[in-house]
Amino acid sequence: MSKSGGGTDAVMVTQVGEMHPKGLFDAISYIEQNFANELGGAIIREEFLTTKQRLEFFEVGFRSSFISGILLALLAPLAIGAVEQHIPLFGSADPTLFDLMFAFLLAIGFSLGYAVFLGSTCTKYIGPYTGSMVKNLLSGVLVGSFLKMVVAFLFFHFIYMVVMTDERLNWLAHRLYDMRFTQDTVTAIYFWLVDFRVVFLTSAWFIVATTLLFMAIPVVSIFLASRRNKRLFASGVVRAK
Repeated sequence: MSKSGGGTDAVMVTQVGEMHPKGLFDAISYIEQNFANELGGAIIREEFLTTKQRLEFFEVGFRSSFISGILLALLAPLAIGAVEQHIPLFGSADPTLFDLMFAFLLAIGFSLGYAVFLGSTCTKYIGPYTGSMVKNLLSGVLVGSFLKMVVAFLFFHFIYMVVMTDERLNWLAHRLYDMRFTQDTVTAIYFWLVDFRVVFLTSAWFIVATTLLFMAIPVVSIFLASRRNKRLFASGVVRAK
């Protein structure tokens, strides 16, 4: 506060707390706010982002991709089973093309939408400060996605190679006979399981393909953003103050 003559000029000082993103939208909000400042030329050094904050951005990215990825991976056998007509879709054993497309989008739609959304976020940086936020968030997402892919791949192969072997399916058929199921019912269940177990192998490789696609979209986005930033600085559109 300063005094000039008889008047008083008050200077308000706002103390800004450290960023501590608790979730994905918190992290994205911090990135967008600092991106807006950088567009105005407020380029901040990377060192202002502390080690703790880097780990928090990484953790947010990891949790958001790993947990949602595992849940979606569990839906893959159902979607693949519906596409291959092992599972009735909307109560019909003979699904239409629309039904098959719906099942496919159920398996891949959220992942692609999430990847495009994340790819858009990865372009919202210019200087090293916000760039570090983006890179740590993306690193967590990539590590979480890769780990999810490995877990789902091994889990589906475990089901196919250990849980649903011929010996175990024969054992299940005998138990169903002991429970007084009719021969037609036991036969139908047995052959359905024999046909359906291949779906787990298909699902495992489907998860690999969709995960690689999911990881590629934000990586390409951040690469294109880095080239854009070089052009902005070279042309003088953005200047560090």
